[in-house]
Parts: sequence; structure tokens; C-alpha cells
Amino acid sequence: MQKSLKYGYSRGATWLLVIYLSVMVSGCATRPDALPPEEARILQTREFNGSPDEVAKAVSIVLQEMHYTLDNVDMGLGIITATRSSEYSLAPISKELQSGNTEFSDELGTFCLVAGGIVLAVLLFSWIFDKTDDDDDEDEEERHERRDRSYHSHSHSGSSWSLFGGSDDSGPDSYTYTMTINMEALTLQQTKVYVTVQGKHREGNEVVKSGPVQDQQFYIDFFTRLQTTLNN
Repeated sequence: MQKSLKYGYSRGATWLLVIYLSVMVSGCATRPDALPPEEARILQTREFNGSPDEVAKAVSIVLQEMHYTLDNVDMGLGIITATRSSEYSLAPISKELQSGNTEFSDELGTFCLVAGGIVLAVLLFSWIFDKTDDDDDEDEEERHERRDRSYHSHSHSGSSWSLFGGSDDSGPDSYTYTMTINMEALTLQQTKVYVTVQGKHREGNEVVKSGPVQDQQFYIDFFTRLQTTLNN
């Protein structure tokens, strides 16, 4: 019985460590750094044939096709803003690094590599440990205890569900994207379009991630749609 309990605690602690490190590694790997301003401007700027009014009309059409809601249209300044909310991610949200944080970013990357190695080592150890453990036959008393624990676990399932966040009021994940389009007349029939997008990821009412959207495919898709609309 004592050996079985020690084995259970050891295996539980091992898998808690695996889960914790896995979450840390996934957090390190899924959020890109923001681009330098010069690179971002190149990615987010295109020139189109057409007056600012013609381009603005085409931009409005494209935004509505992409399910954005127009928030503000100021043709005096040549600015259009629009917002879209979604239950899923439309594009990765980059993290903004303040000046002087490059060293911290490098240290974080090193930590992620080390943590990843630890996760793999622990997983391998757990697999070997499970394979080599002797499955001792439990006596009748232990089987009764296990059935009792199972019964109590089911009878308190509501409180357990709340403990792990299944029935709290945090709400589902949601994503909000705010797009700002700036139009500048180069000539009477040529307009430069500069687009920026800010994203927010919420878990219920809490903002867990925010920053610029600088995904190349996102902007390629928007500018392609805009060119197609202008050609029609």
C-alpha cells in the first residue's frame, strides 16, 4: 500500500511538472516579436491607382466583406478605422518590446530551449518509469477504497469543475482587431495606403495578450482584396 502511494505521488508530481513546463514552452513559442518600425512600414504600405475618394470607397467595401465594423471615416485626414471581434484568432498578435529589452528576450529564448529539453527528459523518464513499474495486485480493501474515492469524486464533481475553471464566470476566449487605414494622395490618380492593426486576446473580461498584428499573409490578403475591388 505504501509503495503504491509513493508511486502515485511521484507520478502525479512528474506530470504536474510536465504540464507546467509544456505551458511555459508553448507560451514562449507562439508569440512573435514586433517588427522594427522600418520593416513594419514596408509590410503595411502599398500604392494604388485611384484618387483618395475612390480608394476610400474600395477600402470600405473590403472592410465590410471582411466583417469589420466601420468606426470612423475622416476624409479630411484620410483615415478610416474599423473593428472586428471574433471567437478565434484571425492573425498572430506580436509582442511589443521596449528599448533595452533585447537582452531579456535572448534570455527568455534560452530559457525556452532549456525548458523544452527538461520537458522531453521528464516525459522520457515517466515513460520508462511506467514501463518498469511492477503492477502489484491490490487486495480487496484497496479496491474498496478506490471505489469509495471514485464515488466521492463523482459526488463532488460540481466543486471540482469550479476549481479548475470550468464553471466560473471567466467566459470564453475572444479576439478584437482594430484596423486603421491612412490614405495619402501622391497624385490626382495615385494614393498611398498605410494600414496598421492592433489585436487583443481576452479570456472572459481579462486581456491576456495585446499588440500589433504584423502577419505578412494578413496584409497580402487585405491589399489583394483592395486591388481587386478597385479594378472592378
